[in-house]
Amino acid sequence: MDLNLVRTFLVVAECQSYTKAAERMQLTQPAISAAIKRLEKLYGENLFIKQGRGIELSSKGQQLIPAFRQAVSIIENAMNMRKQFNVYCNESLINTLFPIDNINLQESSPEKNQLFEHLRQEKTDIIVDSMLTRDSAFMVEEILLEPLVVICRKDHPRIQQSITKDAFYREEHVFYSGTWEKIRGFELFANEPIEERKMALICHSIASIVLNISQSDSIAVIARSFAEQWAARLNLQILTCPINTDLIPYHLVYHKRQIKNPLHKKIREEIKAKIKALYRQ
Repeated sequence: MDLNLVRTFLVVAECQSYTKAAERMQLTQPAISAAIKRLEKLYGENLFIKQGRGIELSSKGQQLIPAFRQAVSIIENAMNMRKQFNVYCNESLINTLFPIDNINLQESSPEKNQLFEHLRQEKTDIIVDSMLTRDSAFMVEEILLEPLVVICRKDHPRIQQSITKDAFYREEHVFYSGTWEKIRGFELFANEPIEERKMALICHSIASIVLNISQSDSIAVIARSFAEQWAARLNLQILTCPINTDLIPYHLVYHKRQIKNPLHKKIREEIKAKIKALYRQ
């Protein structure tokens, strides 16, 4: 059997659409349809049935899914026993992962939707980030929880050692440009309504935020781990955030096809060990 037919079948089953499967595989819709017809001819029965405007698996198609997934996983693992893996990591944790052998480490894009698309397209192998996906094709492991904190320079003219909610809203803020589903991270994790904040600046990196905070009277909300890495060197105060927020959950995300790949698993375990060590210090 042509392995490409099996791969096409699995993508169509995941997308439940010939059109979406064609887009993902960068093929034409007729090519996807023809591949499924060839596979159906081999089995002598339909693998998909129409459901409204879409399609769904037939009973035979449902029977094939687990066997095909296992077969493709075994073959791909055998073919992809490479030594280097591409890892996207949130800026707050990227220094923690350096160095790890056999990974090409790259800082995550502020546009989080791009990360999961790159994982789907096999442009990257692992994502370490705070944003969550519900895509059934991915494995998601929570590996760290940490609080948000407020930072400002040590010789700030109005803030020393603590900050009230009123003071928080009186000051000018440096914002991070990254969003998830068009919502900024701070608003995403807040457990109470966020009032309008005075904006001093928008930065595309957390490093740029802390540098600007160290040279101005503005304040910012960032992850505690990053604040602690730079507070002493940049003369910053780290303050308890007066806004009630959830802890930031960092996740290890990878495609299910890599679950049993021994080299991929080894990299995952090294990443988790380094991040756990961060909070034992």
